[in-house]
Amino acid sequence: MMTEDKILWVARYVEGDMDEAEIAEFETQLKSDAELQQNLKDYHHIHQSLKMKLANNDELKNTLQGFNKQYFAAEPKVVSFKPVLKWLSGVAAILVIGLFIWAPWNANLYETYSDDSQMLVTERGAATLTDLDKAAALYNEKDYDGAKTSLKKLYSQQPANAMIAYYYGMSLIKTNAVENARKILTPIFNGESVFKYEAAYSIALSYLKEDNKVDAKTWLQKIPAETTRYEQAQELLGKM
Repeated sequence: MMTEDKILWVARYVEGDMDEAEIAEFETQLKSDAELQQNLKDYHHIHQSLKMKLANNDELKNTLQGFNKQYFAAEPKVVSFKPVLKWLSGVAAILVIGLFIWAPWNANLYETYSDDSQMLVTERGAATLTDLDKAAALYNEKDYDGAKTSLKKLYSQQPANAMIAYYYGMSLIKTNAVENARKILTPIFNGESVFKYEAAYSIALSYLKEDNKVDAKTWLQKIPAETTRYEQAQELLGKM
């Protein structure tokens, strides 16, 4: 089930729009689905916050009603939701919009903790730029599609070069090819190069980018205390 469907499923569950069979199915799935558990927690959190703010705030009530009309009109102009959402009240509509658009509690964790460090390869005094230098320039300019193409070629020529493999894997994450990235980065973690725990951290981020917090935590916990990524990994674990 996709994240979108899970959010709608949570909304229906909380708003009492399920029959007994659907409730039983939802609660069975909830026991083993970490993403569904987080969505339910977030929905209740937003719901409680809005209840407190709505108590004596007519302006906010009017705003919610306006959003409800904007997002859930017969021909919505901004976001197209499934017919199942017709039952949503103005407040419930905002809860769902919040989870979809703003992902209020965890949406920016990947961006906050992503590795934007530079790829440094050029030796001082080098007379000409190598293919590796050119790939690094693309990577450092955040042209990750271009860097991916260049690094893929270099990786095919030097698959044992941990630095090339690491930055190729990073370029894959940056361009949302996260499964392929993990195939490149996992052997680095299993090796003994200086990129071993950088790879573990990046694999964790690749899972976080998919909102898979369970596997992200597993990889963050592989980073030992004596490494440079340890404090950052622990900080991120504390926010998940």
